Amino acid sequence: MEKILIVEDDPSVAKGLGVRLKSAGYEVTTAPDALSALYAARHVQPDLAILDISLPAGNGFSVAENICDLMPTTTPIIFLTASKQRGLRQEAARRGAAFFEKPYDADTLLDAIRYALRSQPGHQIDAATPQPATPAPLPTA
Repeated sequence: MEKILIVEDDPSVAKGLGVRLKSAGYEVTTAPDALSALYAARHVQPDLAILDISLPAGNGFSVAENICDLMPTTTPIIFLTASKQRGLRQEAARRGAAFFEKPYDADTLLDAIRYALRSQPGHQIDAATPQPATPAPLPTA
């Protein structure tokens, strides 16, 4: 069973997303802040991480960098945020990550998760560097 780490400080968003992912067959771990996220990543070794950008004790971009440094293999990253700050989508793309704004379409997010997990050899993608063009782009919302 593939493991997904959800890093989200809004408990209702984390719970709703966790329930949806569990029902889709994923093992889910949640973390409410940047420090808990790094602890969870080290111990759970997730196959994919979904990160809010605005987090207590850090931000999603720094968490993504640290997760990539902690993991023995690369981990796909999907950013999920309510922030309307300029440049966030471009920063996510620069890191090779998908980007979703809240509220998000749950089916599109599930499609992005499936795509990210099956896109690369060993079901991993490198979130730190842009990926080569693929026939089907990674969905974003």
